[in-house]
Amino acid sequence: MSSLERLGELLGEPVTWGWARPRLWAASEQHLGVELPADYKAFLDLYGPGSIDDHLSLDRPMDGDAGELERLWSLGAWRRARLSDPDLYPYPFHPDPGGLIPWGSDEHGSEYYFLAIEPDPDEWRIVVGSECGQWFETAGTFCDFLVRCFDRADRPPFLDRHWPAPDARYHSHA
Repeated sequence: MSSLERLGELLGEPVTWGWARPRLWAASEQHLGVELPADYKAFLDLYGPGSIDDHLSLDRPMDGDAGELERLWSLGAWRRARLSDPDLYPYPFHPDPGGLIPWGSDEHGSEYYFLAIEPDPDEWRIVVGSECGQWFETAGTFCDFLVRCFDRADRPPFLDRHWPAPDARYHSHA
């Protein structure tokens, strides 16, 4: 069983279907200059923008216009912060080579990223940064990471220990 199928079992069928939007992913990838991981796009095509138990928020393009793409993918403020304190920000931010690309945030201020080092986006690592300046890096795909969060295995030590609940559901923002 794939990690996406396992997430489907854990989260249940989407209340509101996300519907595949290849044109919007293509616009995002053109804006970023890199392809995004296939399972990330597949998950959001299935579930749409929303959150897992109102804790971990996930977004994706809905219109594909320049303003939306800049809002979703711009890390200019993070890049400037890293220049002022590289010890606090040990990773570069996209579009710097091997830079982090955002994919989510949680209610405690942690930010979730892809570490875009490998040429194949399906081999990118997951990085999570807490609001307190702690960093966590792990191998595996987007869906693998979410399954491990449910299994309480190889997940950030600063992650809310009660999340996700065994009966977690995906709440659509659409």
